[in-house]
Amino acid sequence: MTDNRRASFRHTVDLPVELSPAEGGAPAERRIGNLSLGGAFVLGEKIAMGRRLKVRFMIPTQADAVEVQATVRWVTDEGIGLQFDGLRARDVWSLGKYFEQLEG
Repeated sequence: MTDNRRASFRHTVDLPVELSPAEGGAPAERRIGNLSLGGAFVLGEKIAMGRRLKVRFMIPTQADAVEVQATVRWVTDEGIGLQFDGLRARDVWSLGKYFEQLEG
């Protein structure tokens, strides 16, 4: 049996994302490599584990950006793993619809 601690299945995507320090500062443009309702893997420059970030990205099933606070939970040579604090109900619904499109 595999040890999978994730609460949500991650979907492979290629989406632009803005990451900003939670305490304020200029956003950095990156790419999301995979995405779930619980978090995302963001490609690019390493950011320290435990760092709090503001995350902003667009999905095709919603007119407004998904905006959520997140914590860097792991770091690799390719990027960072983010855990979302909690998505708004409309973001959860829109992401569910987006994931259905990806699977179909």
